[in-house]
Formats: sequence, C-alpha cells, structure tokens
Amino acid sequence: MSHPDESPLLLVGWDFRQTPVELRERLAFTPERIEEAIQRLRQEGLLAEGVIVSTCNRTEVYGLRGTADLEGDPLVALTRFVADFHGVPLPDVQAAGFQHSGADAVRHLFRVAAGLESLALGEHQILGQVREAFRFASNAGLTRAVLNRLFQKALEAGKRVRNETGLNSRPISIPGVAIELAQKIYEDLAPRRFLILGAGETSSIFYDLLVARGAKHIEVVNRTFEKAEALCKRGGQAYPWEELAGRIPKADVVVSATSATEPVITREDVRKAVSQRRGQPLFFLDLGIPRNVDPQVADLDNAFLYAVDDLQEIAERNRQERQREVVPAMAILEEELEDFLAWFGSLAVVPTIAALRRKFESIREAEFDRSLEKLNNLSPADREKIRLMAQSMVRSLLRRPTEALKEEKDPARRLERAEAAQVLFDLDLEAKG
Repeated sequence: MSHPDESPLLLVGWDFRQTPVELRERLAFTPERIEEAIQRLRQEGLLAEGVIVSTCNRTEVYGLRGTADLEGDPLVALTRFVADFHGVPLPDVQAAGFQHSGADAVRHLFRVAAGLESLALGEHQILGQVREAFRFASNAGLTRAVLNRLFQKALEAGKRVRNETGLNSRPISIPGVAIELAQKIYEDLAPRRFLILGAGETSSIFYDLLVARGAKHIEVVNRTFEKAEALCKRGGQAYPWEELAGRIPKADVVVSATSATEPVITREDVRKAVSQRRGQPLFFLDLGIPRNVDPQVADLDNAFLYAVDDLQEIAERNRQERQREVVPAMAILEEELEDFLAWFGSLAVVPTIAALRRKFESIREAEFDRSLEKLNNLSPADREKIRLMAQSMVRSLLRRPTEALKEEKDPARRLERAEAAQVLFDLDLEAKG
C-alpha cells in the first residue's frame, strides 16, 4: 500500500471479501445519500472531488484529497467520516475495510471495473455499476478533472478486458450456464417457447437473460399467481399453478427453479406431454435444489433433462477457463494504469511552470533573432537593450499565471489549472530546460 502522504488520490472501501453482509448493508449509500456525503466531504475539506460506488457487494469511496489541514492519516479521517455518517462504531468500520492511496487506489478501481474483484470472477454487471456511479457523481457536479479522467480510464480499461480477453466469455452462474445451453440447443431463441416454473430470484435472472437473448414467447407458472404476474409485467404470460400440466406440452424448454422439497414435474407428466408433441423434443433445465424434475424423465424418448449437477460441472470448467484469463487481463490494466499515472504525474505545478517558461523563452528567442536579422543598423548596445526588454516582457507575462498555479490551495483546482496551461500552450514537460 502506498504511504498516505505520497498521493492525494484516496480510497476507502468495504466488500464481500472481508466485510460481513450485515455491516455492508449499514454502510451502503442510496443515490441521495451519496450526494449528501460527498458534498459534506467537500465542505469539510476532506475531499476536493469524489465518487462513491455502492452495490450489494461493495461500498467504495474514491476521492482527491481536499484542503483540510489534517494532523493524521487522511485515509483514517475518511474512514471516520463514513463511520460517523452511517452511525457505525469506528473500530468496526476500520476492522472490516481496506484503504489505498495513489497507484494502489487506481489499480483497485481498474480491477473492479474489469470484474477481477467481483464475487463471480469477470462478471460484467460491475462495469455498468461503475459507469452509473461516475455518471451520477459527474452530473451532480461532484467530480472534476482528476476523477473525470480516472473513471473514464477505468471504464476504458474494463471494456478492453472485456473485448480483448476471454474473462467474460464463459458463464459461471447456474442461470448463465442454463441460458448458454438453451442457446446451443436452439441457436435462435425468438421463435421458441419457454415455460418458467417459479418466480423467485433465479427465475427472474433467467427471465432477464431470455429477454436479452431475444426470446419472445415466455410463460411463467408459480404457486403464488401474483408473483408470476409481477415477473411477466416485463413481457410474457402468467398462469396459475393448476395449469402447469397443460402448459408443459406447449413449451420447447421448461425451466424449473422452485423451492419445492420434491419433484413438481413427474415422469408421467412428461410422458403425456411428449406424446402430444408429435416427435418434437422437449428440454428441461432443472435449476432447483432439491430437484424439481423427476430424474427418470431422462429415460423418456424425446425428453432431455439437465439438472443442477450437470450445469455446475459446466460452470466449474468455465470458472477455471476464466481464471486463466486473469494474467492477460492484468497486463491490460497495468498498461492503462501506467498511462493514467503518467498523465496524473504531469499535472505537478513545478514542471508545468518550468515548461511554461521554456515555451515563452523559446518563442522570445525565435522572434528576437528573426527581428534582428531585419535591423542590421543596430549597435550591439541597442541589441542588448532590446533583448533585456523582451526578457522583461516575458517575465511580466508569466508572473500572473505562475502565481495562479503556485498559490491555489484547492488541489483539484490547482491540477485543473496545470492541465489547462499544458493544453493551451502545448507544453512539453519532458523537454530539458
């Protein structure tokens, strides 16, 4: 971990790896509270700008150190603020979280955006969550030059990992594996008919995956009809549990994810259904634990059953494949990290002032030499007077910009001014003076 005083970039966070879910729930931020928290952090001078990423698995506060004159570690001060803001004892918050500054904070954000810090390695939803967190903070005026650049680079890094590696290519969740299997069975899901048993979390996830893959004909059967109707508000048709047997023959794929303690689809149910389908195959994806579909269904002609054990085996193979992609993913992130740190390091005020002086002096010398070529009748003394006058003009022109860069106490505004000077005057910070 970087020493806290080495960089004004700060991060404090709590995630599923080391923070109990009960504490994560207490430290979570709603959008309204995110804006309130960062505004207070800015008012108290702890941060000049900030972004809070808050999901069910993590709460992370990113920021650029503010103007407050702190005696101790700014990361501890930031952690104390979060504890006080949520009314949680500081020792509990400190013991369950992590702190980073400088390059370590940047690297962590890039890993988060790429899915390397997710509960499901490589899951892509986190990239959208990071994007939303940044968009919210930016729209609320909570970010400025540094965090704007930082989060834009994080999103670019996450996209590169997604596009240039196989980290996201193989599903590792049971619903994800199931939808991939359905896609292999029927390349085009649009004309196929799906029957979903259950309306809980797993069914809802599978439903969303079906819609995302273009499925048009979805039916839901649930013991509580109102829950089936609620799931079908996004499309599809709900049926009461009593109509289950009658809906099976009309489906191409039956997906079961109920909490029943014994099979809800029997061998006899499927035998009757298959006999009505005139040789058309019927596929069952049993996502229930315990099983929702009688295992003997697999013995029937034109009936194909995939249970959780089958899907878990596929998921484990995919998980191992994803793990192999971590190394190339990290290579991409380190490349993006180096690029950001080079930009951030270039915002130092002293190198910017030196480059500004070199720029003005080079212009002065060029113009001085060009002008004197046309004034051949000047004496050496007059030439020296003109040279000194030009130098004095350059010093006068640079006095106010130099003071503005040196005297600005707000770190975010100081870095913004340094970047603006570099852009406006096309400065070369690597040139030797």
